[in-house]
Amino acid sequence: MTAGFGQGVNNVKGRILLGTNGSPAALAAGDWAAVRAVDVGDELVLAHSVPARAVFRVEDSYESARKHGQELLDGEAARLSARHPHLRLASVLADGEVAQVMRGLSEEADLVVVGTDRGPDAHGEGFGSVSFQTSIISQCPVTVVPVLGQRPAAGVVVGVDGSLESGIAAEHAAAEANRLGEDLTIVHAARDISAGREILSAAKDSVTAANPGLPVHELLDLDHGPAEALLKAGLGARLLVLGCRGKGGLRVLIGSVAKDVLFKIHCPTLVTRPAGTMAGLRTASSRDGAP
Repeated sequence: MTAGFGQGVNNVKGRILLGTNGSPAALAAGDWAAVRAVDVGDELVLAHSVPARAVFRVEDSYESARKHGQELLDGEAARLSARHPHLRLASVLADGEVAQVMRGLSEEADLVVVGTDRGPDAHGEGFGSVSFQTSIISQCPVTVVPVLGQRPAAGVVVGVDGSLESGIAAEHAAAEANRLGEDLTIVHAARDISAGREILSAAKDSVTAANPGLPVHELLDLDHGPAEALLKAGLGARLLVLGCRGKGGLRVLIGSVAKDVLFKIHCPTLVTRPAGTMAGLRTASSRDGAP
């Protein structure tokens, strides 16, 4: 497995890592990541992985997979460059399991972007989806992008529960709302109206103090659980943001809000990192052309 970007990648501070495999969801993720990279001035690094050489019984099969992977990277780079002439691009072809490769590369990135077009069936199958694994074990924030429809999208939504992690998510959501020129909606699901209002009020006060002029709305959902509340609020949003608890590893979010949301997302969904382990997410104040 390739643990670093290696040759061909400029030594820049701002870097978005895009996982790509040619699927419709990966193309949607590429479009989203390219617009964001141009907007904030980051370099976009396209990453694709093939199974390790030992997995292949025939040597030619490994070489063929590497060739196909490089062609895929070159094709996506050409597609995105044609759409965004000022986009700074690099690419990495790595060996290994996809989520682990992305985790290793994420050490040198500010944001990871992956697509998703897979969810669980009625029995929960689909838990092993690459986008879900990547969103948990990466070492910087991750945005998971579904195949987007044609309907207009507006607003940034973030879930809060009074925890430090949700505070981090709210900070990121506010920065993204400023960048996109959108309103921010803070969501909390609760059965206790008084406690719920206190959590929302505290989150709003913190956000508005750091982001004067940003329109911030509160939404207290008394009828749904946290995941359902976020999914409902995120319908038609440009971005949904949620915090990640724990220090990485698949066990952290099993049965959690993040898992339930990521398997059913309707809009680009950004998952922040836990307190004390999170890499920074760079944003810009531009309000034009953002994804």
